[in-house]
Amino acid sequence: MSGLKRSLFHNLFGLNLLLALCFLQPYISKASVFDFNLTVTSSDETCLGNGAIQMSVSNTTPGSTIFYDLYLLPDSTNSIAQTTSNEFSSLQAGNYRVMATEVINGNETTQFQDVTIENLSEQLDYTISHSTVSDCDSTGVLTVNISSGNPVTYEIVSGPVTAGPQANNVFTNLPSGTYVIRVYDNCNDAVTKTYTMVLETNNLGVSESALPNIYDSCDSVTISNSVTTNNGNDIIYPLDVTYTIFPPDGSPDITFNQAISSDAPLSFVLNQTIPLFGNDIFNVSVSIMDQCGNVFESETEIDPNPKVVLNDVDGLCGKYLQAIFSGYFPPYTINFIDAPTDFIPADYNADYPGPFSESLNYFGDDENPVPEGLYMIEIVDSCGRTVTKSIEIVNEPVEPVFTSINTGCDTTVGQITISIPDRTIVLAQITAAPVTFQETLPFDITDFVIENNEDTLSVTNLPVGDYIVYILDDCGYEYDIEISVPEFILQDLFPISRPDCNAETGSLSLFSPNGKLETVVITSGPSSYSESFPVDVSNSINSNGGLYLFELPEGNYALSTTDICGNQISLDVLISAYQPTPFAYNLTRNCGSFNIEVFDNDPTVTGQTYWFQKYYPSSNSWGHPNTGVLYTEGNLPNTNNAIQLFNETPILNIFLTGDFRIIKAFQSFNDSSNPNSYCLDSFEPFTISENLIISGIYNLDCENTGINDIVIDAVGVQPFNFSIVSPISLDNGDNNIFSDLADGIYEIKVEDACGNIENITLNTENLLPLARAYQPEDLFVCSENGSSSSVFDLSSQNTQILGSQNPDNYLITFYTSQVNANAGINSVNPTVYTNTSNPQTIYARIDHKTIALCYSTTSFLLRVGTYPDVSDSIEAFMCEGETATLTAPSGYLYEWSTGETTQSIAIDTGGSYSVTIKNSYGNFNCDAVQTFTVTSSSSATINDVAVTDWTSNDNSITVSASGPGNYVYSLDGVHYQEEPVFTNLTPGEYTVYVMDVYGCGIVTETVAILNYPKFFTPNGDNFNDTWHINNAGYEPELEV
Repeated sequence: MSGLKRSLFHNLFGLNLLLALCFLQPYISKASVFDFNLTVTSSDETCLGNGAIQMSVSNTTPGSTIFYDLYLLPDSTNSIAQTTSNEFSSLQAGNYRVMATEVINGNETTQFQDVTIENLSEQLDYTISHSTVSDCDSTGVLTVNISSGNPVTYEIVSGPVTAGPQANNVFTNLPSGTYVIRVYDNCNDAVTKTYTMVLETNNLGVSESALPNIYDSCDSVTISNSVTTNNGNDIIYPLDVTYTIFPPDGSPDITFNQAISSDAPLSFVLNQTIPLFGNDIFNVSVSIMDQCGNVFESETEIDPNPKVVLNDVDGLCGKYLQAIFSGYFPPYTINFIDAPTDFIPADYNADYPGPFSESLNYFGDDENPVPEGLYMIEIVDSCGRTVTKSIEIVNEPVEPVFTSINTGCDTTVGQITISIPDRTIVLAQITAAPVTFQETLPFDITDFVIENNEDTLSVTNLPVGDYIVYILDDCGYEYDIEISVPEFILQDLFPISRPDCNAETGSLSLFSPNGKLETVVITSGPSSYSESFPVDVSNSINSNGGLYLFELPEGNYALSTTDICGNQISLDVLISAYQPTPFAYNLTRNCGSFNIEVFDNDPTVTGQTYWFQKYYPSSNSWGHPNTGVLYTEGNLPNTNNAIQLFNETPILNIFLTGDFRIIKAFQSFNDSSNPNSYCLDSFEPFTISENLIISGIYNLDCENTGINDIVIDAVGVQPFNFSIVSPISLDNGDNNIFSDLADGIYEIKVEDACGNIENITLNTENLLPLARAYQPEDLFVCSENGSSSSVFDLSSQNTQILGSQNPDNYLITFYTSQVNANAGINSVNPTVYTNTSNPQTIYARIDHKTIALCYSTTSFLLRVGTYPDVSDSIEAFMCEGETATLTAPSGYLYEWSTGETTQSIAIDTGGSYSVTIKNSYGNFNCDAVQTFTVTSSSSATINDVAVTDWTSNDNSITVSASGPGNYVYSLDGVHYQEEPVFTNLTPGEYTVYVMDVYGCGIVTETVAILNYPKFFTPNGDNFNDTWHINNAGYEPELEV
């Protein structure tokens, strides 16, 4: 149901429901809404489009209304039909979902159930055979052998005789000829096949009588005749053979008879010895009659005299004579009736004039050519029979081939190359030269003949100017060749741009005729190029001084080059990408066969070859259509695994069925080590079936405008005839579009040019649009560097846009505006697209590849987000028995490893904690993870304080403390150190401080460093009058 119809349905339904609610309001207010029960059953498809789904509900709320939506899975969002009745009809096999909605008092309750309609239809198929009672029957019997399906009637629609529909699969009393058989099945579909019945009768061809090359008698000879079957059937034996000889003197005919009871099935050879009449010519006829009385004849003129063929054969320095003899009785003699005056036969054949027995003779050889002139020879065999023949020997002069260039680094000199084809240069001299030539003339240049290529001379470092070169070859021929070394002209570079193997990039080869390239720098190029300009690409120059670059984004480039001679040349190059042409072929379907022809006018590539292959489902591979030899994907096809096609050259009458494709191979510079590497592109595959196929029926309301047109997509032999047979009768001719159909159920019949018929039942309210563009999710990427632009692969949306539609049948293109999408112009590269705003709306258009009648569009957003700016890891500390707070950066969404979603969390245990920090953009997030490593600590326990004393200033204190924390030490509670040892201390009382660096407490202990006075003076002057040890109380066991 179209959107307009569905909207109207809802409006009318809502109005009726509102009136009903107004009437039933007093009752409904007292009722309760129950969960109803839904039961769904299916009727499987036995003929095309006759499946159905039945629905029933129970436990519904009194006064409620039920309506049903039907979905074709896996699309559970867009319904294909809606009804308030209890059945969806005219459905094809598939998986469906029925959604039932109960509506009452403005409340809705839904239930759904999935159901499958199985395809139980059987495809009708059959073979045809014929038989006869005897070999000489003039009529035969055709039998239709059913291999699958449910046949009902059989008929002959075309042939030497026709027959109307009958229940019997056998047709009798049929003469030879080509018949078109049509069989109807129980769905009223028909399959038509062509069969040629050739009755088992002889149709023989008899060749002319052939004489042997060498006779074994002067009075008789054995002649032979080849007998073959002309219709491909086996020869039916026995055969009676009669040879009739017509003597040249008019005497009575001579006959010979043979009876051939059996021989080879398709051909055999007759041999018959016949008399000869001196050297007179006469006729012989052969007549063959089979058991059915059929006669096959041939008559031949017999010339018993010898035959000779004369040929002139190329030698090293001239020609010699070849004579081929046949039809003679050996030995024979040869006599030269005419020959050049300087020709002495015995000098060229020591056995002259014979006798000879061999059928092949020569006068002269490779190194001994005969003189030019006219030769006439006479041959006389042992029977006295003669023949004469003549030939003229002419020696054609050899034309020298020579070139000169001036492209080296020294612009004042150049090079000449001279070849004398099929000769050896034995002497070469420069006999004339410009004044700048320093050598004495004539100057011998024989040493410049190329080793192992002795017909060619190459001389370098010759000053610019005009030369005459004298050459003598090994046959004694002389040549005076005028040749010039040209002035140096700096020549343009040779750039060749070819598309790459993909549709976004191209390749480049660059050569210099002036000298090998040494450096090449790309100074500018398209913005899609991956590096910043200038870019030095000299490392792509090969050993021959040629540059090969590949995977260059299409666009205009500027290059700066330097060659080995120091010449600097700048040039501009346009790199073009490959544009696939999936339908660059013409497929012609015939009854039982098809023709295929490539029409590829792509001027951007070179070296194209085309390869025809068939798909083999059992191995999931493509291969040779006839032999089945499989092809390995990615390799260059060959004649073992494909049939080679040639552009604009059709292959006719291909009697195959299945899935087929054409691979186009073309050259690129993708591999700098192999400039002859190939790219592969596959044209759109196609399917050939013996039967007519209705591959789809669609409505043309692609943009939901309420159009009531439908289109039939049929595959078979055109022209088709489309008609409606129920509930109305409408012959639509060859037009596959039915316009302005009212909603309802129709039975449509399609017939192809071969007489095949397919019927389908459809419900127009269930038909899906020809093209449906479903709304995809937005595309979202997170930028590493905070940029607001990024490269998107728009084709990743194809699956969502297509939904359940077959991707092989549809083309999806992308645009930056709805206007362009509607017009189908200025589409963007789908695989590498950089957004121009953030966010940016992209419009997608979907078209059927072969039925360009309507399209559908949708849109989605491109959005580039940024990751939260956070550090990866943070160390934190806490004191035992206390809590700590971990805090993430503000302004984001959070998901802690503890499950909490606040910016901060409180913890009471050390360990590792993580938080996923989300920069949210609606349904998309850019996530970063921050880790907190929390160390739990506490105050220290002083285990011991070791004092080293009894000196005046070289004493020490060593503290031993333990605990889970990290501690520092002090003797004044102000200045702390990491080491627990204090040195260079004077005697006295000290307080030792041990502090946890994470602030978890300070512990102390007081100790004393002791020393004793070295003297005392008890003289009453109050100085050193007594002797005691200060702080001795810290040593209770001290004894003095």
